[in-house]
Amino acid sequence: MNRKIILMFTIFVLLFLVGCSEKEVKVPLEEVGMVGIMAFDYIDEDTTKLTVAIPQYSPEAQRNTQIFSVETDLVSKGIVKIEKLSDKKVILNQLRVVLINEEYARKGRVQKVIQNLYRDAEVGNKVLIAVVNGSGEDLLKGQYLDKPNINFYLNDLLLPSINTAFNPNTNIHDFIYTVTNPVFDPILPIIEKIDDKIEIKGVALFKNKHMIESITPSEALIIQALQGKKKLAPLPLDLNKGNGKEVVMLDLIESKVKIKSNKNHDSPKLTVSLNVKGTLSEYQGKREHELNTPESIAILEEDIDKQLSKDIEEFLKKLKGLKIDPIGLSENFRMYYKGKWNNKLTDATIAKLKVDVHVKTSIISTGTLK
Repeated sequence: MNRKIILMFTIFVLLFLVGCSEKEVKVPLEEVGMVGIMAFDYIDEDTTKLTVAIPQYSPEAQRNTQIFSVETDLVSKGIVKIEKLSDKKVILNQLRVVLINEEYARKGRVQKVIQNLYRDAEVGNKVLIAVVNGSGEDLLKGQYLDKPNINFYLNDLLLPSINTAFNPNTNIHDFIYTVTNPVFDPILPIIEKIDDKIEIKGVALFKNKHMIESITPSEALIIQALQGKKKLAPLPLDLNKGNGKEVVMLDLIESKVKIKSNKNHDSPKLTVSLNVKGTLSEYQGKREHELNTPESIAILEEDIDKQLSKDIEEFLKKLKGLKIDPIGLSENFRMYYKGKWNNKLTDATIAKLKVDVHVKTSIISTGTLK
């Protein structure tokens, strides 16, 4: 009998508590500010300028985007300050792009900010990240006449496309994965405001949380080719083969790479075989009128092979000097290493690494020759 009384009493208490609990307060949509872009600018070691872009969907709004900037030491504190300015509940569910000022990136502050957002349940893992050459605040407040909505403009710019395939399209998940992985160093696209346009100018290389170097789109293409990306952006090449100035543009490129390791991290060596297939979309040089036979095309292919091999070797030599591994070449030695691999082993491997590069180019058709 006592057990029945205790059970009935427990059920009564639970029903009473449920009835007395507060109902979830639903905020009307017009009272919510959904952040689309966040920008972080360096001020000093303790202070950051946080700028956000919030789309305005009300037909009565005079502007389609609200821009707010505050100085803060913590991201969450900055959001609270912005809420006071906007008079709305600010949420990050629709966050699409995070911009990092270059000075901020070189100070090694990126990882802390991205980890903060990565742990936030509101923020999705596919939020894109980019380094800004200049001020992120100025970029968001700029006027772009044919692109009235900065949120859509930046998101579309940073997404993969044929002509910007060199862009690593790094999202929050990718960045956290590479920054915590001992066989990879993070890379991020660099954007810049030029007049009334925003352009992708190159790619930032990171080491130990700090941005230390920037590379060109052509060099970024080498990273993607050696990582095994099958479709590449158009590739311009300057040939120096004794025929005067020659410039070729390969388009619709398909690539296939095979990397063979000697499995020895004490004396590391890699043999890289890269097959490239594409269209000669444009040529400028003395051989313009000669490129109409299979034999002449074959000679040009050999010249491209030599030049591309040279460019890849020089780029890998540059990475070796910086002790950076954005490609993940050290993975070809880690998989044969008995023990726990770490960043010091990656640095030592890259510093001693020797690479033998072989490129085979196939021109499947020709375009405009001039």
